[in-house]
Amino acid sequence: MKLFFLTLLMVIGTNTHSHGLTSTTAKIALRPGNLIELRVQFDFMGILNHRSHDYSLPVIASLPEGKFGLLYIEVTKLFKTKLKVKIGNDTIDTNIRFPSQQQVMNVLKRQFIQSQFLQDNNNTPYTFSDRRFYQVFSFDFRLNSLEGLKDLSITFPKPLGEVYVTYSESSNQAIHSGSDWRFIPVR
Repeated sequence: MKLFFLTLLMVIGTNTHSHGLTSTTAKIALRPGNLIELRVQFDFMGILNHRSHDYSLPVIASLPEGKFGLLYIEVTKLFKTKLKVKIGNDTIDTNIRFPSQQQVMNVLKRQFIQSQFLQDNNNTPYTFSDRRFYQVFSFDFRLNSLEGLKDLSITFPKPLGEVYVTYSESSNQAIHSGSDWRFIPVR
């Protein structure tokens, strides 16, 4: 199973800059009780411009709520219809947790303000590529058994472009009052 995810990482590839990862990221985490959490972090403007459209950040960040709502609905619909989670040939229903339309718009407004600030400053901060203006969409589902993990596949919407995927398994420990936490390898 770990070989599968390692192979997935090598096939997908990454788009990095010296101070941060700028591609879409997906974090897949196995939690207790066979719960799988999927967190996708992406650039909203990148999705809007995936077919060489010229949506500009100043225009999108200043749209009235109703007009921006149409874009928000299209992007969330893209994830609802094109993000596919399967075990073998069986499609799995996921619990979806999208940020609100207002939360997405607030991130875009902060991104626009920051971009205006940086126009007058040639010293781009080292955190410029840290994805702080990326949106986060979350999904989760439960596996019937850990055996299903070997047949798990996730198809991401094409407009996301390359997706850098990280897989992790949790190691839960109860730490008693006054005790130190120590690393215990998973399995």
